[in-house]
Amino acid sequence: MHPHAAAALTAAVLLQVVVIARGVYPPPQPPPPPPPPPLAAEESPELRPQRFVVPLHRQSVPVRSDSGALSYKSVYFGSITIGSPRPQEFSVVFDTGSGHAIVPSSDCHEETCRTHRRFDRRLSANAVDIDHDGTRVQPGSPRDQITVAFGTGEVTGQFVRDWLCLGNASGRQVVTADSSGKPPPGCVDLRVVTATNMTHEPFYSFSFDGVLGLGLDSLALAPEFSFFGMLAAQQPLKEASFGVFLGEGDDEVSEISFGGHDPSKVIGGADLAWAPVVMADHGHWQVRIRRLKIGDRIVDYCEDGGCRAVVDTGTSLLAVPAGFADDLQTSLEDSLQDPDESAPRKDGHVDCRLAQGASLHFELDSGYTITLEPGDYARPSTFLEDDEEEAQNEVSSVSGISDGQAAAPPFTGAGTQEEAEGEDELIMDTCHPTVMPIELPEPLGPKLFIWGEPVLRKYYTVYHWGDKAVGFGLAFHSSLDGAPAGSAHDSAGDRSSSDGVESGGRRPLLL
Repeated sequence: MHPHAAAALTAAVLLQVVVIARGVYPPPQPPPPPPPPPLAAEESPELRPQRFVVPLHRQSVPVRSDSGALSYKSVYFGSITIGSPRPQEFSVVFDTGSGHAIVPSSDCHEETCRTHRRFDRRLSANAVDIDHDGTRVQPGSPRDQITVAFGTGEVTGQFVRDWLCLGNASGRQVVTADSSGKPPPGCVDLRVVTATNMTHEPFYSFSFDGVLGLGLDSLALAPEFSFFGMLAAQQPLKEASFGVFLGEGDDEVSEISFGGHDPSKVIGGADLAWAPVVMADHGHWQVRIRRLKIGDRIVDYCEDGGCRAVVDTGTSLLAVPAGFADDLQTSLEDSLQDPDESAPRKDGHVDCRLAQGASLHFELDSGYTITLEPGDYARPSTFLEDDEEEAQNEVSSVSGISDGQAAAPPFTGAGTQEEAEGEDELIMDTCHPTVMPIELPEPLGPKLFIWGEPVLRKYYTVYHWGDKAVGFGLAFHSSLDGAPAGSAHDSAGDRSSSDGVESGGRRPLLL
């Protein structure tokens, strides 16, 4: 029967039934409304472009050198989870200067690992033991390892493939696949380094459990280790970029935003100034410095076009090429003036946000200028007199961590510095430029600067994965309460490995 004839017959039968029933039963009710049409593919919740925001917390601990100098070292970290269906939560440093996700393994039984949360791959249904190339490792078979060396320690680990999600476990009690069988929004299928050995320094003193590298693909062993690269490939993001905001103090929430940036964190919501990434094949978010000025004076050091800067969220200092560090330190010190004695103090120290002196200007190839005022680059430097040794030691609130420095017992911030130092007596403090010399060989060095917390706190920075560019905008801070306690971060050396696993000679810049 022709389809139209069948439809007409069906309609006639239905009409006949209704007519026969009329007068015997109450009038029929109107038919229910048709169900809503299914969402178009682009409207499906898991396919809508999204942006994910992770709050960051700051921790500072004192670090004492062999000479007795004390520095306060601070880090910013946020929460992630790994595993499914029950996620295991970890706190990590979101580090643009490295390329891998690293968390302690449950197979690490040393004291350093036991002070942190450890990943148990046996509790995750999706976890797969792999070699660095993604090959599944059979039970009892030899496994690849990687060793990442830091200035005062190192991490050795193995490889696991699993789901890594942004945010803490309280917001995601169960991790299950979306309608297409893929990880849910905010999650990626990623190769992760699980640490089987972590040296006591520097990891024991900090609360964070691990590191989430946000360097470019080439900084990782393979693209499948790159968190943001995999996030952009597996999830629909509003923008193929992430933005970093560091608050002025503990009362202002710091954050990292994946899938675009937050214009409200930029003064006036102004457009960002973009600088192209140079030497992207080395994996770092580095930009070219066209000119360097101290005050109104042009410094010859960068006039040959050889200066570059790595924008590094794993660094809390302004790192300067060793061949130029002394000259810059001297120039800044000569012009630096402490605030008037009548000026209010901060946490018992001189408030160096009010210091006066020469500005430091970095002019980029794009024409945009990064400017640091004394309040951005200066920190209190305190001299203590030890009652027993009758010696004077310099104590800075921020200082480079080099070999030979060991962390003092964790300091939560309660009480005063004098209380934390026991019998040491405070006799004087003054503002001091926080310049840390670094020496790197070619091709990254020798004229490489590293922009850490002093730049990242003053400027909201955005890292565009697709365009390979870094955006800068003056950060909007809610208040000036709580002067930033800048301090040194771990200095990372070359990445090496056992079993022949290497990362192409890239250097993680975690300072």
